[in-house]
Amino acid sequence: MKSANSLIQYFLLALVVIFYAINGFAFAAFYGAAISLSNTLIFNWYTDKQEALVDADAQKSFRMAINSSVVRALSLILLAIVGLGFLELDPAALCLSMVVGQVGFILDRLRQK
Repeated sequence: MKSANSLIQYFLLALVVIFYAINGFAFAAFYGAAISLSNTLIFNWYTDKQEALVDADAQKSFRMAINSSVVRALSLILLAIVGLGFLELDPAALCLSMVVGQVGFILDRLRQK
């Protein structure tokens, strides 16, 4: 299970959410963490999909990687706009938890290599 391998990401996100919960911005921090985790889930889904296609050629793998990057970037932007605009969440809490989640994601990927 790949999600169990994201321990660094979960730990860093928990610290940020707890910090902002103490300061009264728990929902904004949790929303930013959820955006980051959804980005990780999309990445894992595309990775599993790509690994399932054993006979995929290089061009198909490259297209899947591009599609994954585009979908992840658009979902991150759209969810951030919804959180900052429509839900009017605290920008610092949302952005920091989102960034910390992405840093945790990168650290987890480096740890797995």
